[in-house]
Amino acid sequence: MAELGTIDKPHAGKFSKKRKLYVIPVFPFEEMSSHFNLENVKIERFWGEVREKIEHFLSVYGNIGTLYIEGIGDDKETDLKLFEKYGTESNHYKLLKSLIEKGAKIRGIDKESLHDKLKLVYEEYSKSFLPEIKELHEDFYGKEIDFDGWRKFLTDRIQEIQDEMTKFTSGILKEMPENTNGVLIVTEGRVIEFPESVDVFQVRPPAFDEIVRSIRDKGGF
Repeated sequence: MAELGTIDKPHAGKFSKKRKLYVIPVFPFEEMSSHFNLENVKIERFWGEVREKIEHFLSVYGNIGTLYIEGIGDDKETDLKLFEKYGTESNHYKLLKSLIEKGAKIRGIDKESLHDKLKLVYEEYSKSFLPEIKELHEDFYGKEIDFDGWRKFLTDRIQEIQDEMTKFTSGILKEMPENTNGVLIVTEGRVIEFPESVDVFQVRPPAFDEIVRSIRDKGGF
């Protein structure tokens, strides 16, 4: 598995001539903003700092050919209109627009069937902690039901699906075209196995940790 490189003032001669992959770990900040009363200025600062880093990488290492985005099926054709929900004047939208105008192609990293299956099993696992659900199982299967065993089955299944997703996504990243670089926007903490044939840089500016602290202070995570 490739290791993450530093994002601090990279020099052209410091790294090999491998393809470069710039990983932007995120949470759905825009979607979470109303629930946690996040200040839009903090979200804008985060994406502004990300834009600055990516533009620097462009100037040092050259063009970005592929924009890999989580939550989009690998077989889906997507254009910039999908991202207008962030606001066309937002730094988030402007970053994506700039990369696409410079020739980057959007590619989803998820297999829709796996994504849907994981959501279904995870919801079932979450419900298993409700006393009412346990009572329903006991009413149908009997009081001697191994409910902890059921939970273990669900956690094992979640892990299996996540492993399948990791393998699937890693296969897509291995297909990055030669002589180009890529950007990957993915949820913080998601396990990704990066190809050995690329240098990987994590783009995580200070504004990211500031937003996460704000969410935690308001009872999130």
